[in-house]
Amino acid sequence: MASNKQTEIALAAVKLFEQKGYHATSVQDIADEVGLQKGSLYHYIHSKEDLLLHIAHEAISEFNQRLERILNSDIPAEEKVIQAIENHITVSVSNLQTTTVLLREAFSLGEPQHQVIQDLTDRYLELWTEIIRQGKEDGEFSTSQSRVTALALLGACNWVYRWFKPDGKLTAEEVSREFSQVFLHGLLK
Repeated sequence: MASNKQTEIALAAVKLFEQKGYHATSVQDIADEVGLQKGSLYHYIHSKEDLLLHIAHEAISEFNQRLERILNSDIPAEEKVIQAIENHITVSVSNLQTTTVLLREAFSLGEPQHQVIQDLTDRYLELWTEIIRQGKEDGEFSTSQSRVTALALLGACNWVYRWFKPDGKLTAEEVSREFSQVFLHGLLK
């Protein structure tokens, strides 16, 4: 379990990585943000890269756990897609800085840390693909390419972090409903 100071350091790193980028953020920047000497910061973290790995791992793990619950629920595939879209968008926008770090900065990790996040990201895609595949097998969906459909859904959902404004015209739930409408019923009348 993380100490209060470790949590404070992680939150400061998320803020700085989101604002400045991982490479432009120094360990000194993080230490300054939490009011520690650089040497004292290493009492709480091993390296800046381990901090990024921790942040990305927690973020993608939350996405996976939530989607696994949706996938394993006893509801029609259409409702699973609606819940999955709403889950992805609401989690993304309620943790906008962390989502930004996951989607934009996790690529900065070296091996084998990057592979850990890549494996979890691949798992997330597999869960989405399985929902689409179930809908196809149950006769709910007409797609011929479950994985490509899942990639399209994820591409749209992932991009929300770039344009969504918490104080904007639409709520996360309204954006989710619009995405569900487009993906499940298309643009044609």
